[in-house]
Amino acid sequence: MISQSAIRTFNDPDYCDILWEESYLNGWRSYPSKAMLHGLYFEQYVIGSTRGGEIYELPKLKSGKPSKEKTDLDKLIESAKKTIDNLGIKILEVQPEWKHNDIIGHPDALIEINGDRAIMDLKYTGTREDESCRWNPYAWGKDLELKDYSQAVHYVEMYYQMHGEYLPFFYLVFGKSGWVKFISIDITEQTLEDYRDTIKRFRADLSDFTPKPSTDYNKCNKCQLQCSKRADKPNIINIEY
Repeated sequence: MISQSAIRTFNDPDYCDILWEESYLNGWRSYPSKAMLHGLYFEQYVIGSTRGGEIYELPKLKSGKPSKEKTDLDKLIESAKKTIDNLGIKILEVQPEWKHNDIIGHPDALIEINGDRAIMDLKYTGTREDESCRWNPYAWGKDLELKDYSQAVHYVEMYYQMHGEYLPFFYLVFGKSGWVKFISIDITEQTLEDYRDTIKRFRADLSDFTPKPSTDYNKCNKCQLQCSKRADKPNIINIEY
């Protein structure tokens, strides 16, 4: 099945082919990083579920008491719920799985806002409110126009293919320090047409796909997959002086 993350990582020259094959063709899953765990915990308690309905909890201190990280997240979760209410958002469906032909999507929520249906993605980030997207792809601060919004395009296009209607798309972003941004993604017809072409190219490229292992020792050393084809020693860097 073709997901937006499968397309994005397939076209990323820095993403290992072996890792891509195992993740998207063979069903291998990595353990969430600390930052991912915080995001999943936040999502779970704000809208009621994570993808697949998995339950995530944060580890307690040795004393059995909750950590400061958990206490801070719990406070932000309650604040996020109030923000959703104040925005007039009514959640219609949480973590649906959409399938259409060979395409799959997992939006966070189908919502109603101002009497209209829309698609919403909930984000939690530890980045600063003013951090630039130019230098950090995970930031939601300055230079928002430089971010990759293929996730939004994928879900809007999927809904159109299934129901014949283009829905608005919103990101509701909560920063660790308490800042909030509600972002509407206005997707043009040209962007949608370009994305349809991207999907066609992906299908064609995948039919001729032969995975090649990474030669980057530092990436392989950190990779959870630890496949038999990983680089087991750093390459020599030759410098003429």
